[in-house]
Amino acid sequence: MLRTIALTVVNEFRLLARDAIGLFMLVLAPLVIIAVAGFSLSNLFGAQPRDTLYTLPIVNDDGGPVADALARALARAPGLKPVQVPTVEAARAIVNGTVRAPLALIIPRGTSAAIARGGDARLRLYIDPIKRVELSPLEFQIDALCRAVTIAARAEAADRDAQAAADLRARSRRVAATVAEVQKTLAAYQEQAAGARNRAEALVKAQLERRMQAAIAQARQQTELAIRQAAARTEATLTHELAVRSQAAQAIASYLLALQRSEAAFARWLTQLKEAAGPHASAIPAPPAFPPAPSAATVAALTQPLDLSEAERPLSEASPVAPFRDQSITVALPPAPPLPQLPLDRLRNDLAAIATLPVPVVPGVLGWEEAPAAGASLNVNAFDQYVPGFGITFLLIAMLMGLAMGLIDERDWGTLSRLRVSGAPLSGTVIGKLTARFLVGYLQMIALLVFGRWLFDVSLGQTPAMLLVPAAAIAFAAAAFSLVVACVARTHDSVMPIGTVSAMAMSAIGGCWWPLDFEPTWMRTVADFLPTTWTMIAFNNLMIRGLPPSSAIWPSLAATALGFGFVIVGLAAASRAYR
Repeated sequence: MLRTIALTVVNEFRLLARDAIGLFMLVLAPLVIIAVAGFSLSNLFGAQPRDTLYTLPIVNDDGGPVADALARALARAPGLKPVQVPTVEAARAIVNGTVRAPLALIIPRGTSAAIARGGDARLRLYIDPIKRVELSPLEFQIDALCRAVTIAARAEAADRDAQAAADLRARSRRVAATVAEVQKTLAAYQEQAAGARNRAEALVKAQLERRMQAAIAQARQQTELAIRQAAARTEATLTHELAVRSQAAQAIASYLLALQRSEAAFARWLTQLKEAAGPHASAIPAPPAFPPAPSAATVAALTQPLDLSEAERPLSEASPVAPFRDQSITVALPPAPPLPQLPLDRLRNDLAAIATLPVPVVPGVLGWEEAPAAGASLNVNAFDQYVPGFGITFLLIAMLMGLAMGLIDERDWGTLSRLRVSGAPLSGTVIGKLTARFLVGYLQMIALLVFGRWLFDVSLGQTPAMLLVPAAAIAFAAAAFSLVVACVARTHDSVMPIGTVSAMAMSAIGGCWWPLDFEPTWMRTVADFLPTTWTMIAFNNLMIRGLPPSSAIWPSLAATALGFGFVIVGLAAASRAYR
């Protein structure tokens, strides 16, 4: 039992050693795929770029210190090749037309000014949505640079504010010292001025006292004169009034004397009347007449109150006292103390310097925002990349199974020999098979796009019908490539190992599985000679970038031209391999 097991194991290893195709699939095929994937995705896993730099078009519309600092930092960043361009349109054209240019950086006008006055500023990144994976490290670098610029601006502002604060403190101390000096000088001057004022007030007071005493004496003399004049007027008035009343009194006295005499005469008359009374009544003489009474005016003059109105006039009216109007007072004032020399110019300069000190401003934050370089959306559906990419991969494998293996089988079965005997040329047979497989592959690509739209909502671009052009180009190129594999493999069993590895490598290098930007320069150079590369460019331009239909014409022509190259090589090789 054990001997049988050992012999079986040894026999299997002998058979494997004689099976070149098996050894190829065990060792070489995995190494090829690993190498392709490893070289393509090395940047994704942190490998430092060597000869493959990302082109970064920069439009500096700001021209300020922040923009200059950012441009210098980007020039030192590893893996980047900054390129100054004048316009946004030129930058977007570079992104859309250059393989390793995933984004363009636009520094808007006023960025430095916005940061300086404490506002936020945003850089604009025009990106290619296809290169989203490559964008992440670049955007990370730009974000780090934005943070570094912000931190540097704030550190510079902090240093500037610290210097301004120190200058402010120094000038404030100098102003305080100057103010203290001014206050001390003014206090001394106030003391001197107060002494001079006191002396001047004493002189003025003495002068005023002398003048007031003279004025009082003058007023006293004038008052005494007025009193004498008023007394004289009063005496004259009284004399006049008493004279009037004296006349009235004399008239009354005369009346009383006359009345007294009349009383004696009346007594005599009465006696005579008594004597003649009786029978001689008619002989009674007339009574004596009484003296006339004083007139009412005389009696009124006697009883009239004294009129002293003239005598009672104010003294100022009787003899006005001249007011004291002496405007010729001159006082020999002591000299005023000289004005001190104050450091006002120094104080003014310090205050002006303090007033012009900048107001501390915390610089704003420098950030960024994305915008599509073409007309597509920023959010890309992953199936827009994988439906055409893996569709091309399986198209190549299906072509191998349908054309290469079929052609070898027909050779081994003798079908091709019988066709040649019947007069059918080999080239006609091969071109017929190419045409049939081209149509099958074309329908396969159309079906994959239809199901991709239905199941995964892939984008069909501005003109869905234009997708038929790159689909036809890759179907033709895949059929032609299968013809070449059929001439190289020579046997049925070797078709799939050789063809599958070739198809998978062609798909990987050509950008069917990941963007071309992941690949090193030499691999991208190889990719330029693969139809898968140009077909994926056409599909990406239409489905992801949203470019106009004309953007797919040149890549489709390039893929078709490579297909014709495969046809020429395949027909030449088939004429020798299948004769």
